[in-house]
Formats: sequence, structure tokens, C-alpha cells
Amino acid sequence: MIIADLESCRRYYALHEQMEELFRYIRNRDFSCQAPGRITLLENKLFINLDEVELKSKEEQYLEFHQRYIDVQIPLLKEEVMGWSPINLLGNPDIAYDSEKDCGFYKRSGHEYFKVKPGQFTIFFPEEAHAPIIGEGRQKKLVAKIKV
Repeated sequence: MIIADLESCRRYYALHEQMEELFRYIRNRDFSCQAPGRITLLENKLFINLDEVELKSKEEQYLEFHQRYIDVQIPLLKEEVMGWSPINLLGNPDIAYDSEKDCGFYKRSGHEYFKVKPGQFTIFFPEEAHAPIIGEGRQKKLVAKIKV
């Protein structure tokens, strides 16, 4: 898991061949007036979901995990809390992995919780479970998916 400021995103280009393309796209766009939806950059290899969601409590938000994609999450409107746990410490998922949706869930608390502000981003790898969208009110955010 990585949390960093968007201004330092160049430091993470070497993590994946599409990381630079993703951050160049994000840094050169204003998403404030754009409607929610999927933004496809490279078919199923690189895309962004522009979401508008209601933030949830820690108790309501399950830890999710993916096997085929790296998640890059960027809050746009307000600070958001995110949970994190390494999958190897969680055992079997409570909601089995669905390969079509590339998602499974654990109904337990994360090992760590932290705040992410607009202007910052997180990167979650397939070996990490995460619980985003924790807080109060509405959030507009980017959830980018990079195929591994």
C-alpha cells in the first residue's frame, strides 16, 4: 500500500508500465464538472471509475480485495478514511472472490486506518485488502484500475 501526494506521483511510475500514463491523464484533467462513469484509457488494461458515493462508517464498510487489478484511489471532494490489511493475515474471505467482478470481501476490521485528502492518492496491490469510502457525506473520487 502506498499513500502519497499527487505532486510526487512521478516517483511511482516504475511500479507498472501504465502508471505514468494514468497519472499524466489524471494530472491534466479537471474532474469537478465531469459526470460519474467509466473512463477507458487502454481497454481492460487501464481504466478509471469516476464515482460519486455516500461515505460509510467503518462498521459498514468491508475490506475488499482484487486479484487482477491494482487500485489507485484519489478522493476529489473531501478527506476520506481508508482501511488496509495484508491478505495473508486475514485467512479465508467472508464473501468469496468473484472472478468476473475481480472482487471478494472480508467482514472484519482493517489492521490500519488512515486519512486520504484531495491531492493525495493511494495504491493498493492485489495482496492487500482495503476498505475505502469511510467518513460522512458525499464523496466524488477516482478509482483507477491497472491490470497486473
